[in-house]
Amino acid sequence: MDAATFWQLIEDSRENAGGDPDEQAEQLTDLLSDLPPDEIVAFDRMLHELLAAAYRWDLWGAASIINGGCSDDAFKYFRLWLIAQGERVYREALADPETLVDRAEPDATDAESLLYAAGDAYRVETGRDLPARAGDPSEPAGERWNEGDLKHLFPKLWAAFPYGS
Repeated sequence: MDAATFWQLIEDSRENAGGDPDEQAEQLTDLLSDLPPDEIVAFDRMLHELLAAAYRWDLWGAASIINGGCSDDAFKYFRLWLIAQGERVYREALADPETLVDRAEPDATDAESLLYAAGDAYRVETGRDLPARAGDPSEPAGERWNEGDLKHLFPKLWAAFPYGS
């Protein structure tokens, strides 16, 4: 599976879901179920590569501001939400997390169910679980921050979300 196909599946599922992450995951499962098993595996591999690429301190800081704090699991679900928004939003956020100021809403950045779409589709098609894959890197990339730094690192996000109020 190439990147264009991956992002088209994300876009198609997003458009059909009306902004609901759980519905998007269901739509994505349906779309993936139409593919051969090796393509479903490739989709899942690419999803996890994108999750790993977004495992960065700056994005974790942005997620913390947007959501008023952010645990390890919540940050994974935030990164899934970021991928679910499509390639442009994902790439812009990696370049500058403050681009999320007009995109994110507090407590609405959890797309955990997207994590299971490929596995559900693969199970439907093969009757088996997806092959094992690597998890996140051991440490987020970039400069670690302290909570007191967030106001200065992300002034637009800080001003726009409750954490900064």
